[in-house]
Amino acid sequence: MRHFVFLGFLLLAACATQTATAPAPKQAPRSAKDLAPLGPCPPSSWKPEAPPPTASAKTSMVLLAVGEWARFGRQVTIYSTNAPPRTEQLGVKERDAPERIADYWRAVDKPGRTGLDDVPWSAAFISWDIESAGVPRSLFCPSQTHTIYVERMVERAKKPEAAFIPHAPDGYAPRVGDLICASRENSGTTLQNLNRGAGHCDIVVEVRPGSVDAIGGNVGDSVTRSVFPLDGGGFLSPISARPVFTVIENRLP
Repeated sequence: MRHFVFLGFLLLAACATQTATAPAPKQAPRSAKDLAPLGPCPPSSWKPEAPPPTASAKTSMVLLAVGEWARFGRQVTIYSTNAPPRTEQLGVKERDAPERIADYWRAVDKPGRTGLDDVPWSAAFISWDIESAGVPRSLFCPSQTHTIYVERMVERAKKPEAAFIPHAPDGYAPRVGDLICASRENSGTTLQNLNRGAGHCDIVVEVRPGSVDAIGGNVGDSVTRSVFPLDGGGFLSPISARPVFTVIENRLP
């Protein structure tokens, strides 16, 4: 009898060990209806390091993005509908440019961060670019999270004279100065469910027949120019490696 009791104890202990070490179940993406309103855009004391390159805020956004891409060595990644993305030219990596990435973080009031701390800095890059182009916070609210500033854009688009208008990617053809935004890490983010999940946005810098070029930060650990395919109507073709959920029209002068 003691033998069977001992075996039973071992089985219970094994089950307890498996339960303790089993990975936690993956949580379902959050729903936007479960989140509290963002409230007004918070004030900031950060000021751009230099005046905008031109009188046009939209043109300045593009020129600033191209300038940072050049600073980081002109890395290029090409996406296609039927093959994995490929990087044709390598640029300067984040570990070799921590001071510059720290400049981006200051634009979202995170002065202690750099590219060496493994915190995604792509939203800080976009925020730095748009603020440096002279766009006021009444039209764009910087954030360290892409989906949060996109959520604010959606709300601002309901009011007159909005500068950024989010569109479904199959209903609006991207143009220079627009933003292309995708969900990441199976966040479940869509234009109808802005759940403040993981995302990424790039600034469109060139449109050609069949493709569009857009520049963003923290792509391949650098500031990268990504090339995306367009269909015959000029709309973005679906890409599994970059599930775009919105193209944001830039109505700045």
